[in-house]
Amino acid sequence: MAAAPSPQGYQQPQGFPQQGYGQQPQGYQQQGQFGPEGTIELTLQGNALTSNMLTPQVQIDGFPVPASYGLNRLPVPAGRHTVSAYATWLVKYGQASYDVDVQPGQSVPVFYAAPMIQFLKGAMGPTKQKRGGKGFFIGLIAVLVLIVILVVVIASIAGS
Repeated sequence: MAAAPSPQGYQQPQGFPQQGYGQQPQGYQQQGQFGPEGTIELTLQGNALTSNMLTPQVQIDGFPVPASYGLNRLPVPAGRHTVSAYATWLVKYGQASYDVDVQPGQSVPVFYAAPMIQFLKGAMGPTKQKRGGKGFFIGLIAVLVLIVILVVVIASIAGS
């Protein structure tokens, strides 16, 4: 099938396949194409209020897959797969990956937790994960509260 022509004046970027309107995007294989399947049950821990307003990006075997906070059931061909995820907020951070073996008809649980600060790696595994940076985050909040209290005390002494 021939690709649809590019809009006038638009040049197709190098290294990207041409893709016409109405064609399926090239990405992770579609369900049912490669024999027996299993399911990766990926849980993105947290939500937009407690973790990050931007949903973490997820890949299976290097291909991006749509995901949202909470449980995501991702059908995959039976076999070994690498699940990876990362969070973004100005920069990419919280990278984590996990290899899973999926048998036909099997559901394999995988959990991802982004760190509380951008300078740490994320956590991924077969059970619920702890978020990195919790101690640093609590210490930072405590220091800020102490500074506010100190400013109030100094202001009340200076005003007397």
